[in-house]
Amino acid sequence: VGWMFISQTLSSLHRGIVEQLRIFFFGFGLGMGQEFRALSELVGGRSKALDLYQLFRDPHSAFDVASREYSFMTTGPVSPLSFAGTPLFFNAFNTVEEFLGANGWA
Repeated sequence: VGWMFISQTLSSLHRGIVEQLRIFFFGFGLGMGQEFRALSELVGGRSKALDLYQLFRDPHSAFDVASREYSFMTTGPVSPLSFAGTPLFFNAFNTVEEFLGANGWA
């Protein structure tokens, strides 16, 4: 049995629920105030990771849809490389065609 929660704020999720989750994906928007403090708690206060997270750009600030970047920070057992507990960062593909091309399917 698994659960997935999607929220625009960390503070809207009950603390007991958050403590039971193992994998987190954080996108743009938690870089200030109470949300940033909650994010800092979840990643163990790793300042370099938080500094990198704060560099995420708002995808809607791009000039057009094609140039939008969707950046994410993940924590938990997402990848074999995450054994050290360090957050992983990635940019998601912007279009299906871009994804298919990068994987040799187009």
